[in-house]
Amino acid sequence: MIDHSPFTRKGSGKNAVLLIHGIAGSPGHFRELIPAIPETYSIYNILLDGHSGKAENLGRSSMKKWKAQVQATLAEAFNSHEKVVIVAHSMGTLFAIQAAIDHPDNIPCLFLLAVPTRPWVRFSTLITAVQIAFGKLDTPATQAMRGETALELTPKLWKYIGWAPRMIELLTQCRRTRKILPLLQVPTQTFQSQEDELVSARSCGDLEHHPIIRNTVLTGSGHFVYGAEDAEFLRAQLRKTLQDI
Repeated sequence: MIDHSPFTRKGSGKNAVLLIHGIAGSPGHFRELIPAIPETYSIYNILLDGHSGKAENLGRSSMKKWKAQVQATLAEAFNSHEKVVIVAHSMGTLFAIQAAIDHPDNIPCLFLLAVPTRPWVRFSTLITAVQIAFGKLDTPATQAMRGETALELTPKLWKYIGWAPRMIELLTQCRRTRKILPLLQVPTQTFQSQEDELVSARSCGDLEHHPIIRNTVLTGSGHFVYGAEDAEFLRAQLRKTLQDI
């Protein structure tokens, strides 16, 4: 069982790591990366508003609330640490990029997974989502997607009506990020999955054209699950990144 709970850890050093999950995701997405964060680093692994409990909670929240929550957590971290590295997944990477543009002196680098500058959805992924809603969790795909969220999914489809505005906000933020990406001046590592179910491979073009971004394609991973070799590679890269600061 994946632990979706947010948590903080006080490190013995002067720097911190902020982890930001994606839409309908949870802090549990970073379970394989947490061991790579040295004990000297403080950790802020947040759960965005509306991302736990009843399915309709997501619709009752908003992109504005999520941005405010990220900004408040950063302010708290900046108050007691010299530098804050941001590790983020999917939608969370959009907030991370904006934060780095706003605070280049306090954020030394970004470590981003599945940056959705050009989102898309495979038809098979829609089928998987419907199967999950109706409680059919007997395939690796449904188990992987279901394991990512702390929301209580339900076959009552009207409970998801409020998700539509959130998805529109997400698409708007994706487009906005493409426009502001040239403003990013903080060294950034991005890791795009070759088998990503929700992010188009065209996103790699947006990232690789930026001189300060180093992009890597994970050949054995999808949006939700990393292959064993890719997971070990990510841990090694994050460990090295944090040790070099």
